[in-house]
Amino acid sequence: MSRQTILITGIALIVLPLVALGLKLFSFGWLMVMLMFGPVFVMIIGYVLQIVIATQGFLVRRDLFGSALRRATLASWISLIGIVLLGIFVPDGGDSGYGSTFQVWLGAYGENGDAVHASTDALGDVVTFIAMAAWIVGFVWLVAEWIAALVRRNRARKAGVTAG
Repeated sequence: MSRQTILITGIALIVLPLVALGLKLFSFGWLMVMLMFGPVFVMIIGYVLQIVIATQGFLVRRDLFGSALRRATLASWISLIGIVLLGIFVPDGGDSGYGSTFQVWLGAYGENGDAVHASTDALGDVVTFIAMAAWIVGFVWLVAEWIAALVRRNRARKAGVTAG
């Protein structure tokens, strides 16, 4: 795998979740308010963990993942595609009626708002479910690859100290 691909993956792990949040702001509503008062701390901890993984696994020259680099990269991109799609397709409700950012882009708060919702609600729900699954599965997979890589590195370090 090229160094450029590895660096792009590391940068994307840091930047794309912020892009997804920015995309969601087009359809800010009660869902975002509930996230700010509830699981936002869990999401922040996850994001900080993702920054650590990006730095240790993709942005520094020292190879952490070794032979698992392709799997870690794939897990990263599955998670990243999922979170960006969530930023676009997750619906928001409450007092605005805008729906998702995708629906806002299609004119959900214009004169044809009802038609936009009628024609895109089912699609948005399906894409949201798939994107959420991809985001969670990809993130958990990436964390598992990172933990396994840290364990391998510690074992190799101890074996080197014992052998030396």
